[in-house]
Amino acid sequence: MKMLRCCKLNVLQWRIQPKYVLCIAFLILHMWSVLHGFLAYSTDLGHPMHPWLLPFLPGTYVSFTIMMVLFVLLICDAPFRNGQQQMVLLRVGKQQWIGAQLLYLLLASVCFAVLLWVLSWVFLLPNLEWSGEWGKAIQTAARTTALWNYVDMELSVQFLKGTTPMAGTLWTAGMMVGVCFLLGEIILVCNLWCKQGLGTSIAVGLVLLHCAIRTFSTLRYYHVLVWFSPVSWIDYSLMGHTNQNMPSYAYGIGMVLGLGAILAVGSIMTIHRCNLETE
Repeated sequence: MKMLRCCKLNVLQWRIQPKYVLCIAFLILHMWSVLHGFLAYSTDLGHPMHPWLLPFLPGTYVSFTIMMVLFVLLICDAPFRNGQQQMVLLRVGKQQWIGAQLLYLLLASVCFAVLLWVLSWVFLLPNLEWSGEWGKAIQTAARTTALWNYVDMELSVQFLKGTTPMAGTLWTAGMMVGVCFLLGEIILVCNLWCKQGLGTSIAVGLVLLHCAIRTFSTLRYYHVLVWFSPVSWIDYSLMGHTNQNMPSYAYGIGMVLGLGAILAVGSIMTIHRCNLETE
């Protein structure tokens, strides 16, 4: 219960600090800029859109990079050592306090993934149809150049053939939660034990690494970098091609869970040695 109450205090900061409102507003406008053309495209095509665009977002190069950088900005000051936290530390102790910070990072990651999923289809209204299939509009966009006049976004026909809409969406959303949580843990650990800002730099660097991998995907050995790029593991189209020396699905899940668990346990076990100066 103490951890939940500490986590709640961090959530309450969302209505106090303007950066949260500004980042969410910018994310909404950015997603509208990326996806609003699908409404005109589907209207002209004469077929409704189905809500399965989330799996294609990690392949949008700069656009997805902006989305992930916005998340890093939201949690760049983890652990959240404001003046209020001094009293919290005295009441609950260091281990429960750091546990609450990790719980908050997990909650923020889930909220971010859910928000992106909602934004991936809300701009398709009112020309949206719920179905378990990709739909005529998405299949036509992947197989022809009809979408190019509406949206600066490419849909892969190989992606459509290789997976179902539900599998691709669940993978993207689930891995986004795990990877965002992992980035938050990196920032938290670095801010506790290293120079302020180092964790944020590492997290942004990992985001930019995925952008570089996508940008230079025509190079011969680009796939080697995917093994060391957590943000790239969100991209379903880059995973599972073991015959091309790409990481397997089990590798992506195992690395996210394993690294996340190591950083979480390490933070909790070593927090008593850390001098926590509130800001």
